Amino acid sequence: MRFGEMAWDWLEPEPGKFNFAEFDYAMALCKKHGLKVLLGIPTSQVPPWFHRKFPESQPVAQDGTLYPEFGPRPNICKDNVHYRKLAERLAKKMVSRYKNHPALHSWQLDNEPVYPPLDHTTMNDFCHCEHSRLAFVAWAKNKYGSIKKVNEIWGTKFWTNHLSSWEDIRTPKAGFWEAVSPHTFLDWFRFKTDSIKSWIENLAAIVRKIDKKHPVGTNGFIGICTRVPDHSLIPKNLDWYGLDVYPRGGKMDERQLAFTLDLWRSFTRGTRAEFHITEMQGGQNVRWGFPGYVEGPEIKEWTELAFKYGARALLYHNWRPPLFGAETGGFGILTAAGRPTRRLEVIRKLSRNLRSTFHVPRSKIAIAYLRGSEIEAYQEQGPPRPMAGQWETARGDIGIMYSLLSMSGAYKAVYKKGQPIDFVFERDLNSGQLPYRVILMPNPYLLSLKQYENLKKWIKAGGTLITEARFGVKDEHGHLYPNPLMEDLFGVTYEYTVLKPEGFFDGVATFRSPKSGGLKTAPAIKTKQFITRKIGKGKARYANFSLFLEMHNGNKKWLELVRGHSK
Repeated sequence: MRFGEMAWDWLEPEPGKFNFAEFDYAMALCKKHGLKVLLGIPTSQVPPWFHRKFPESQPVAQDGTLYPEFGPRPNICKDNVHYRKLAERLAKKMVSRYKNHPALHSWQLDNEPVYPPLDHTTMNDFCHCEHSRLAFVAWAKNKYGSIKKVNEIWGTKFWTNHLSSWEDIRTPKAGFWEAVSPHTFLDWFRFKTDSIKSWIENLAAIVRKIDKKHPVGTNGFIGICTRVPDHSLIPKNLDWYGLDVYPRGGKMDERQLAFTLDLWRSFTRGTRAEFHITEMQGGQNVRWGFPGYVEGPEIKEWTELAFKYGARALLYHNWRPPLFGAETGGFGILTAAGRPTRRLEVIRKLSRNLRSTFHVPRSKIAIAYLRGSEIEAYQEQGPPRPMAGQWETARGDIGIMYSLLSMSGAYKAVYKKGQPIDFVFERDLNSGQLPYRVILMPNPYLLSLKQYENLKKWIKAGGTLITEARFGVKDEHGHLYPNPLMEDLFGVTYEYTVLKPEGFFDGVATFRSPKSGGLKTAPAIKTKQFITRKIGKGKARYANFSLFLEMHNGNKKWLELVRGHSK
């Protein structure tokens, strides 16, 4: 049983006045019926009294818009110092009260921790309050050490943006499309992940200081980079990391659900955190997503797949449809009246027969998910917006959705039913720990020299890399390499990248060696090419176009080609 994650106002109905009566009753009821509780520490949403007490605490968008103080989640900025102080107090009181309760199984920290807007009701960027600005300055100080280094990395000499002191730093209230430094924008998104990570780890430390026995973790969902933090970094110091997934609501087929499960399991790989499902869809979607009815047998398929792909624990959302509120009538295993359903019968049978003892075999193939490249692709296109004059319409397929769609295309090529596939991240390229035979690398736009050298070393040792347009055109800060890394790896000369209806296209020339006179280059290739180069014991394969996006969009020729090269 899981509850409590959205109930700050239940526990503290007035500032400083706590009332645990309803939670005491619920915990006693669970003990009576032999239920164990994943108990949520409800710091994701502040009560209405918080904004009365601290009236200037609404999250602030880049254009000055204030996020609603009542309703949409989360209604508070994680950097707000008043919030942090009171949230820490709440956590201490809650853990102290229930740490020895016989019904307690584990702790959930916060709920789907993000900056607004969790529900994606706006394309505005949050939070640009003074709390976040000061936190961003502190982050930059810690990362770069001097304002001189910040100026270098953020490219502030361009268009009169030089910073003479730390106090000059402001949050980036626009993107590349409005002439803001792409380097600052990239660091802004990295800061937001680090801020959420540090907050969750701070809560975990509070819990562990009081309760050294029960596991702690948090939950999240797969989404675009404007909605979610870099999940590959969050679970490092947690005991579990939970996925919230709604297969019917997301119109997922088996491959798409497997993709989601593989990705989340990979986030936890190499960390202390177990892969959990915190919310598996238990009934019909309301308010968001596809509202198709959930009969019951499909829950069996989703559940079995989750355990086959590495989940160690699973909870359904939720037990009974809410009778009031924004999700009235949604998601319940039971009917609104509390009557049993076919869904309940399916889950009962599963609980008797299913055990999370599936062995997940080590994958020999991996797909790269490069968060920096995802952010850079988004910031170069930007959000949907009115256009005029010479401006081109923003394209989501090569902008905010480019990485996810391209990863989906790569997954199509290597997916085999019941055979999990790993994902690798920037952290893996940084460490050089790449125990795979083949790596598919969509959107390889940003690569550091360290990542590149580790990748090249892996290829020389026998690995096969399959990648695509814009390979290593920029470094990890979004600075353009004078000579893109593709030139060294694939033996080509890079001339340009252009945008075509089906995606990006690199104009590259291949080297040719005449009988005398050294190296010359051929004219730039103007057609789609798949270039292979043997390096040491391995191979590097490069498509000079958006290979994986085309595969996602149904190009069978490239799909079969990549399948053949992945064997």
